[in-house]
Amino acid sequence: MSLSSSQGRLDPTDCGSSDGHELNRDGKRVLSQLERIAKFGRMSSEVQSIPAVEDALQTLRLQRMSEYRQEVYIDPLAKSNVQAPDDGNLFSLMDEVREFLKSERQVMLILGNSGAGKSTFNRHLEYELWQKYKPGGRIPMFINLPALDRPDKNLIAEHLKSLDYPNFSEEGIWELKHHRQLLLICDGYDESRLRVNLHTTNALNRSGTQNVKLLITCRTHYLGPDYRDRFVPSISGGYHRPADALFQEAVIVPYTKDQIEMYVEKYVSLKPRIWATKEYMDKLTTIPNLMDLVKNPFLLTLALEALPKVVEGSLDLSRLRVTRVQLYDMFVNNWAEVGRRRLQERQQIESHQEALEELLEDGFAENVIRFQKDLAAAIYKEQEGKPVVDYVHKRDKYSWKVAFFGPGVEPTLLRSASLLSRASTQYRFLHQSLLEYFYSRAIYGTARKYTDSTAIPLTAIDHPLSKRSLVAEVSVIHFLAQHAQQDATFKQHLLALIELSKSDVQASQAAANAITILVKAGTRFNGADFRRICVPGADLSAGQFDSAQLQEADLTNVNLTKAWIRQVDFSGAQMGGTQFGELPYLPDAGNVWACAFSPDGKSFATGLVKGDIDIYNTATWRKTATYRAHKMCVTGLAFSPTGHQLLSGSEDATVRLWNLETGSVDMCLDGWCDRVMGLAFSSSGKQFALAGSNSSVWDACTGAVVFDLKEHMGWSANVEFSPDGNLVAFSSHKGRIQVYNTFSGSPEVVLENEPDDITDIAFSPNGRWIVASNVTGSLQLWETETAVSGLRWNGHAGIVMAIDFSPDSRSIVSCAYDGSVKLWDVNTGSMISAFTGHLQSVNCVTFTLDGSRIASASSDSTVRLWEVATGGLRLDTQEYSDPQISVAYSSDGRFLVSGSRSGILRHYDADTGEIDIAFSGQPNGTDCVAYSPDGSRVAVGGYGEEVVVLKVQVGRFEVALRIRTMGMNALAFSPCGDWIASANKDQTIRLWQASTGAPGLVFTGQDDVVESVVFSPCGLEVASGCRNGDIRIWETSTGILKSSMTTRSSGPGIVAFLQGRRQVASSFGKGGIAVWDSQCKEFRSMLMPQLEINTFTFSPCGRWMVVVHNIHVRLWSCTSGETPVARRCVAVIEGFFDRVEGVVWRPGALEFATACLDGSIRVWKVIEEEGSGMASVKMVWGSGCSGLVASGAALPGPGTLSTINRKLLEQYGAGAFGTCHSSHSINVSAGKRGGAATLLDQREP
Repeated sequence: MSLSSSQGRLDPTDCGSSDGHELNRDGKRVLSQLERIAKFGRMSSEVQSIPAVEDALQTLRLQRMSEYRQEVYIDPLAKSNVQAPDDGNLFSLMDEVREFLKSERQVMLILGNSGAGKSTFNRHLEYELWQKYKPGGRIPMFINLPALDRPDKNLIAEHLKSLDYPNFSEEGIWELKHHRQLLLICDGYDESRLRVNLHTTNALNRSGTQNVKLLITCRTHYLGPDYRDRFVPSISGGYHRPADALFQEAVIVPYTKDQIEMYVEKYVSLKPRIWATKEYMDKLTTIPNLMDLVKNPFLLTLALEALPKVVEGSLDLSRLRVTRVQLYDMFVNNWAEVGRRRLQERQQIESHQEALEELLEDGFAENVIRFQKDLAAAIYKEQEGKPVVDYVHKRDKYSWKVAFFGPGVEPTLLRSASLLSRASTQYRFLHQSLLEYFYSRAIYGTARKYTDSTAIPLTAIDHPLSKRSLVAEVSVIHFLAQHAQQDATFKQHLLALIELSKSDVQASQAAANAITILVKAGTRFNGADFRRICVPGADLSAGQFDSAQLQEADLTNVNLTKAWIRQVDFSGAQMGGTQFGELPYLPDAGNVWACAFSPDGKSFATGLVKGDIDIYNTATWRKTATYRAHKMCVTGLAFSPTGHQLLSGSEDATVRLWNLETGSVDMCLDGWCDRVMGLAFSSSGKQFALAGSNSSVWDACTGAVVFDLKEHMGWSANVEFSPDGNLVAFSSHKGRIQVYNTFSGSPEVVLENEPDDITDIAFSPNGRWIVASNVTGSLQLWETETAVSGLRWNGHAGIVMAIDFSPDSRSIVSCAYDGSVKLWDVNTGSMISAFTGHLQSVNCVTFTLDGSRIASASSDSTVRLWEVATGGLRLDTQEYSDPQISVAYSSDGRFLVSGSRSGILRHYDADTGEIDIAFSGQPNGTDCVAYSPDGSRVAVGGYGEEVVVLKVQVGRFEVALRIRTMGMNALAFSPCGDWIASANKDQTIRLWQASTGAPGLVFTGQDDVVESVVFSPCGLEVASGCRNGDIRIWETSTGILKSSMTTRSSGPGIVAFLQGRRQVASSFGKGGIAVWDSQCKEFRSMLMPQLEINTFTFSPCGRWMVVVHNIHVRLWSCTSGETPVARRCVAVIEGFFDRVEGVVWRPGALEFATACLDGSIRVWKVIEEEGSGMASVKMVWGSGCSGLVASGAALPGPGTLSTINRKLLEQYGAGAFGTCHSSHSINVSAGKRGGAATLLDQREP
């Protein structure tokens, strides 16, 4: 073939390609002469442009450095991901970014809450890199994403073209993109409302652009659970193959106290202040909760500016209350005042002076704030909240923008005093949170104005909350929620909107926003009459609606994840698209020890302890087959790659290969070992491996042994093939993993773990990692290629039963003997989610084929299905992860105090559940709390070596004294308040003077751990209960042992005096409660052993008794004769996610409080049914742990609730209308979770 004809022109008839172009030997098109000349011209131009590019870069460098005006900068600390604790393994964010720049990674995502300092960090990073810049080095480019029209397509070019100076040519931009090292610092991903992967859409994964790195910042709440897909780069040529190794993540954490002090020092040094650093810090630490509020850098700035105004005229700073909204209010008002003074001091032209005087007369600050509120509302209305407004007068003089950015005198004056910044033709608020603050004030102000009865009422469609759904505007909702907390009138207005939606469908959007705001404000709707309300799309997650009436309500697309909907009446409600965050579990699945999904995901197999194998259809989750052949526990299951066969192994020393089409056994291996511990199929399906007393690999077709490792391995606990089938790994009980070649049987490598026994192993689907779990609760990673050990972390408190990799290799799920299921990030070892619901050991766990769900099987006879995207019952709050141990009421019943495992003491308003004090009382954990009779003091004991006595002040605790002693299990004040009795862990009872802490008498002689101690109502006696069932009564004044009784049965050792009687009640055995006669020599059984008792307590009137059985609480009615007898169990309360540790009655009311290890404190009201001797129990309020509780709820009729959601709610005790509130006897299985106050009729024989 000839490239050219004699005329020097391209002859298309000579070309070897269909488009008329010649191809070379490699099949690539050969350039024509004209194309070669053009390319040479471009190259020459590019060479010539290099000096011009460098000149422009130097100009840009000087310009950006001169524009840097960050007066106070503190290097932020960060954690590895959102779910990692804020006080865990923290690192310097700047150091982490420097490592990122040195690495091969291409994208780094930095997350943080609003005001966490993301933009400040970005600007400082850019400044630091420009300072160190040398020609040819990495070029930092700070890119304000909201200011660009299409950052998803032409990020680099659009940014450079947006610069006023210097000007970059097309050739210069091409040179930068393809031949220079760039760091694109992309600020405000959330503010630009982006949903795309900038690295992919800008083709930065293609050849020639590998020198471009992206650093992207975004607010945490903007992202959903699958956010990584928007940031992880794709491998070149494979857009559906994310490259996790090229991605890095960090989350900015709140300031520590040291960082706050460093910030204050720099702030004070900038210019003369009215206080020194110490005075600022004293005020920040003295005003309750202010230090927690200002851990956010932006709020710290606001607080320091506003603090002089905050404390003005206040004599007792400990009584001040400052909220986030108040800080913004004071800062904004102060800014407006400064703007007024500046304008007044400046010489104005005549027209401006006249306009200024009019504004001053009308109220300058009010006009400035109104201007900003109107601007924020317009931005949300006209630009869907996109924060940057581009204004060119000639183009925009007839648009909405002219009222704010036009040349008019009044807008010019107001704009100059507003919290706005300008870059060329682009305007924005100084901080994104200011836009959201002013928008919330616009809504609040308008709504508040129309709560005045003299004002003209708005129609529903005109209401500011009717304009748009605010559910996704988390910060706006937060501001409005604080207004609802502080302004009772605004709260009532929101409630009125919900009420209006019952009769006016046009109020539905406003009502949905209103109820969302109220739920986020912590408003509890227990017992609310919400019949026929219309709140479609509302976010009611974690809301409390105990016994609420929601008949015929429109709840379409409402989010009820983790909501407390116990005994709610949903009859007739529209619930299409309602979300609950969970899927139905498989009940009565038996004690499952092994489980597996088929390769196509359509079948799910479970292996039971009794030897059966059950097969389920995953579309309906109905059991389709049961295989019975094994005589003992099924220890392993594995589907063949085709899905046509299922391999099973058992403790009966047999292995069977089942034909799933016929249900017959294609192969049976018997007697080759003592017990099968684990098994696996290779990816080709040609081999399977067995672990146990004889580790081996077998031919799946012939049943012949490929190689036997008995001589090399000995006992193995589990086995796994690598994804390519070339390697097989066996785990030993000695903490080793031995990897063999599957073709030769020769050893490849030995992975050394700690000497602890390994319980499970797994290869990642991408073949990069192998993970092992062990009996101590830890997980360990190794790189498959190098055998180098990677991360090791403690995942559970005890034995890890099983582990599995997600299909995308990004996460690991583990389950444990303690009943927990947890999801981990592979790159960081940090916990992503925790799933709570199983009541006993979780024995196996596995991902679905698409990775969207996790199946876990437990000894509680359930298989639960968790949605990975929602995180199941996630640990979203500190309260949830802080187990509550003890609880006590003040003697007047007005206050409630609780102690937790972390040592935090919380003080509640007993009526509302509002926390007014949180105090770290016992760093080693609180085991018991007691209120003094006069309500002035609280005694706290725990695992440490002291009793702390706290003086209860308004809004705070004050340490009155510390009493050195051994750790203790119980505390009690004497009725006179002069003495404190402690049940110590050294088997003694000790008395202490409550006022001085001086030691009193010591009562010894107990033969076991003393679990409880209590004063008699007259205070003359002290009773103690021991774990071995012994009860002793001592004389308080002399220490003489008056009585010693025993039930001869060990138990929880709880003892109590009955009010108004000289009688003592004590627990015994596994569920007995005895009442001793007045001589304390004989007892009558009040409650015979049924279920193991944690604790019990009598109501002040003596007619009711609350008994705690692990995660259930029962209410018993008692006879009122000389010796009370538990006559009837009238209610069973469930809905607890862990063991209930404490229970106490409220003085003067038929209410009691429970403290639970799931982190919850809940208050319950007993409602008597007159004349029947029966009662029901309703929740008054609850705090801490939130999880879906739906027992006793009445569900709507068919067609209004999806089948899967109906099944879920029914499993949690909900049912059809009329079946859940009946007074008929219902027996509740103790193994189910739900929370029903179920009526029973179980008389003592």
